[in-house]
Amino acid sequence: MLNSLLNFLIKKPAWSLVLFLFVIGATLLQIQNFSLDASSESLSLDGDNNLELYFDTQKTFGSDESLVISYTVNEETILEPNQISLLRSLRDDLLNIEGINSVISILDVSLFQSPPLSLIELASDVYTIDNGKADLSYIEDEFKNSPLYANNLVSADLKTTALLIPLSSDNPEILINDETLKALIENIRLIMNEYRNEASLFLGGVPMIRNDAIGYIKSDLIVFSLAVVLVMSSMLALFFRKIRWVLVPISISIIGALFMTGIISAIGWKVTVISANFFSLLLVMTLSVTIHLVVRYREIWNKNPDAKSSDVTKQTLTEMIKPCAYTVITTIAAFASLTASNVKPVIDFGLMMSIGVTIAFVLSFVVFAIFMTLLPKPKIADHPDQFLVLQKFAHTTDKSGKKIIATLTIAIIISLIGISKLSVENSFINYFKKDTEIYQGLNFIDKELGGTIPLEIVFNGMANAYWADSNLRDDFHEVHKYLDGIPSIGKVLSIDTFMQVLKGSNNGKAPNGFLLVLGKNNMPEFAKSQVLKPHISDATDQIRIVARIKETTTGLNRNQLINDINNELIEEFNFSQEDFYFTGTFSLYNNLLQSLFKSQIKTIISVFIIIFILFLFIFRSAAIALIAVLPNIIPSLVILGVMGLMNIPLDIMTITIAAIAIGIGIDNAVHYISRFQVEILKDGDYLTSMYRTHESIGISMFYTAATVALGFLVLILSHFIPSIYFGIFMAIAMLSAVIVNLTLLPKLLIIFKPAMNNQRLIK
Repeated sequence: MLNSLLNFLIKKPAWSLVLFLFVIGATLLQIQNFSLDASSESLSLDGDNNLELYFDTQKTFGSDESLVISYTVNEETILEPNQISLLRSLRDDLLNIEGINSVISILDVSLFQSPPLSLIELASDVYTIDNGKADLSYIEDEFKNSPLYANNLVSADLKTTALLIPLSSDNPEILINDETLKALIENIRLIMNEYRNEASLFLGGVPMIRNDAIGYIKSDLIVFSLAVVLVMSSMLALFFRKIRWVLVPISISIIGALFMTGIISAIGWKVTVISANFFSLLLVMTLSVTIHLVVRYREIWNKNPDAKSSDVTKQTLTEMIKPCAYTVITTIAAFASLTASNVKPVIDFGLMMSIGVTIAFVLSFVVFAIFMTLLPKPKIADHPDQFLVLQKFAHTTDKSGKKIIATLTIAIIISLIGISKLSVENSFINYFKKDTEIYQGLNFIDKELGGTIPLEIVFNGMANAYWADSNLRDDFHEVHKYLDGIPSIGKVLSIDTFMQVLKGSNNGKAPNGFLLVLGKNNMPEFAKSQVLKPHISDATDQIRIVARIKETTTGLNRNQLINDINNELIEEFNFSQEDFYFTGTFSLYNNLLQSLFKSQIKTIISVFIIIFILFLFIFRSAAIALIAVLPNIIPSLVILGVMGLMNIPLDIMTITIAAIAIGIGIDNAVHYISRFQVEILKDGDYLTSMYRTHESIGISMFYTAATVALGFLVLILSHFIPSIYFGIFMAIAMLSAVIVNLTLLPKLLIIFKPAMNNQRLIK
């Protein structure tokens, strides 16, 4: 069947090209449906019910999907008449934007102490700046001391205020789509620009994080994919010095990546932050296969200059089909190991790349056959495919075996020390460079307006009892005070906030009986929507506390914070574990982070077990399988060790690098051992076989590693920090993988001299 397919491609290249273009064209048309996902679901764990609890909580108490504009004046306060006028103008301009239904500001929130209202007055009317009923001589004191607004809607120095733009819907699971959100934020920023001469403005909020993350990822996909292509083209030109050997590999790589993008788009498979670099990876995977084909083609052509191009092409494909197929299988195993993770987007990424690698393999052979048959015969290379560095690697392997082993042993020890320091502590704000608006906005809001990311604690079966039990009300007051006293927590809002408002309207006494019922039932709906409904639900019998976390807190440990609060609620406040649960964006993100480390360990163990078994099948030798696997543990250890030593935490992108490094390293091992088996059959001399292997397949390995490493380093120019780390560590992975497979791997073959299978993998 394989020969039949090759014969068809080579003998009918024109028809093959037409058929190929038809299939590619149909697939590329689907790219218009391509989409990215940075929603709460992209932070979910497989089999975890926290996301469901999150959505249920949002349905009950209202969505936390809000944009926040911070508005800061330089000299006066935001309560000066001219600033009130500017704020009103800004709010009204924002309300004119399509998609914005409401804006919450100091102008329209219910005021309870301007002037001080009795419970009867509080229950009968709404006092705001905007409706003119508020007494402006009191508002400064209220905004400074209000349990609801102080360090929340207004900063302590009264120079900064927040305008909240809710993006809620009837169903919180149906978020505003990315394109609509992007257009909305662009329009908001245009309005903000009109007021920057009067005040300092920043835009923040969880939807803003999602929008900017998607924006940077899209930019990276387009700009850096083009940059990667440009860098790889330059490297190929340097290595091969012929336009043909630049255009053919690059064209095949681009076609493969676009083809997979079309398939993803056609089936509605959304790309998340974790899988955002799939395009660059597919460029690399396809280029790797193609470079091996090009180098082998040139070797055969130089030895047989009178042969027909079609014959050289067929011989190249026939010889390379098995080793390349084996590398695809082992690479798929590496990516498939990601399915051992608990993180759903990581699982999806593993499946996505497994399919992509298969497509890269098939397209590389098909398109290479078509192109090389249709193109005119190439000229004989006027320079040999050799690099001094490869000769150095071979000589070092031959003469300095002990130094190689000692050096790599030291590297392993240092890496293990680094791994022991590895953490998963991270924050949304650290995903962005400090000169970006999103970083500056989140940083400012975090420090001046009570934190950015909400942690929610929901208590079950207590809402109805709360109104009747004064002891329970006292308990929640103490819980509120406890949370408010934690340094990493900014503003805390709860049902106790409402009670403090009522207390302020009852001569400083907590209301009971009739007065409490009066305040609860007769408060105007507008005021209830601000201070009551977000925190207690009689219908579901639940109470919610919202604590906004200051992500800029030095040494913030998310999991420890949640565990400490959990233990305090049980041990000091005598709640049982079944009485409450944690949810909100902060909790979802923490669950994801905590799963990353476990996922990393499970992934690495899984991939080596799977690959060892595959090597037993491929090479039919436990000794060779072990020799192939052991050196390729080193690149992943080095990457994780460097991260630990440099205090770079595992995050949503770097979690995948170890598996990718293993897959890349194993590819090199398969190619090297496959060619070594061919060379050893010539004279049975392990040392000279090593030199010949370096001079043949070693060239392909070196070309691929150098080209791809420089290509990935382009990502250091990104504004999205996870992309920068991904680019750096992918470059380290490529280089360390090729080094160990051109030094330690051949040295182990020479030392242990495992019996080679008499059946050639390359014929």
